[in-house]
Amino acid sequence: MKIEEYILSHFKGILKPPVKNLKYPFIVPGTGYLTELWGWDAYWETLSFKRAFELFGDEEMARAGVSRQTATEHIRGSILDFLDAQEEDGFIPIMVSAGGLFEGFFQNEHKKGTPLNQHLPFLCQFVLLASEFFGGSDWFDVEKLIKYIRYFEEKQYDKNSGLFFWQDDIMVGIDNNPTVFYRPHRSSADIFLNSFMYLEYAALAKILEMLRDGRASEAAEKAEKLKAAINTEMWDERDGIYYSQDVGFEKTKCAVKGVALHSGLAPHWKTMPLKIRFWACFLPMYAGICNETQAERMCVHLTENDDIFAEYGIRTLAKNEKMYSLVKSAGNPSNWLGSVWCISNYCVYKGLVRYGKSELAEKLKQATLNLLDKNLNEHGDLFESYNPDTGEPFMHPGFLSHNLPVIDMLK
Repeated sequence: MKIEEYILSHFKGILKPPVKNLKYPFIVPGTGYLTELWGWDAYWETLSFKRAFELFGDEEMARAGVSRQTATEHIRGSILDFLDAQEEDGFIPIMVSAGGLFEGFFQNEHKKGTPLNQHLPFLCQFVLLASEFFGGSDWFDVEKLIKYIRYFEEKQYDKNSGLFFWQDDIMVGIDNNPTVFYRPHRSSADIFLNSFMYLEYAALAKILEMLRDGRASEAAEKAEKLKAAINTEMWDERDGIYYSQDVGFEKTKCAVKGVALHSGLAPHWKTMPLKIRFWACFLPMYAGICNETQAERMCVHLTENDDIFAEYGIRTLAKNEKMYSLVKSAGNPSNWLGSVWCISNYCVYKGLVRYGKSELAEKLKQATLNLLDKNLNEHGDLFESYNPDTGEPFMHPGFLSHNLPVIDMLK
């Protein structure tokens, strides 16, 4: 089966009707998901829908069971379901479920006062993408987006470094990212989180411009401020790559005969680098945060050996990191310790294209398409993740959301 055929035959299956607290039609990540709406999955799927209509045309998409109107209803509905789940303080859960393990979980924990990671930073980008797809700006409440961003600023922002951090390691997108996983709460300023927060500010600025709202300039200024902080605190000049940072500073209180120790020379540094190379270290290229020289230096990490760039694409964790493991996870967390995920291939690919690295981009494109062709020919399906050297699948057949963006490579 060709990749195009597989995608067209599976699009319809990820569109679900309203159910219980999911009041609007919504999009699920793939086969096996019935009543769960996940934020960044729905975003990537919407990106793929938009590209599919451009590539295949309205008539072929309609024959596949997805008219433009149907796609619009489910894209818009997914966003409205999230906005409908927003709490008074602006908090929006990472996912909303109308059944199963997570039904009501995040809302109940929030009511208890438990510090939670908010919706992954894709919602403003999601709204902007949706508006570009079907037009109009009167279908969403922009004040809810403002409140959502404000919650990040109040609950997950380190004023000292100017970076955003995770509350803990639960539902951080890259499940067992070693720069977040099992680490102290509120300490990990992750390059993944900050790169996409920059894009959230930029998207919010465009949305406000579209609405002719005077707050657009403030959002754009915040984007530039975060970009500067990322380049100041996360770029490693010696290694030529961006790293996640530890911002969990804590002064030990100790006094001897009235003399406070550790008080004569406080740290002049704002972050401590977590020198672990994983795929998100390249996201500043995807987001347009780095300059040409930085992009050139990062590409060295993709060409000097196969620690990161493998036969079938980008290892989610470099092979020479001590945490590297290709063990098949038995459940949560999904394994991002070296396996290939098509979404990481896609993001690195788009970054390479953005900075004119055409040869590397083409190599990654072919590796990704070869991976999917191999799995469709041998297994008749696509999966959540894959062995970077053999291309063998790891788990979750029928998982679509992170595979679908490769439609952008079908040119």
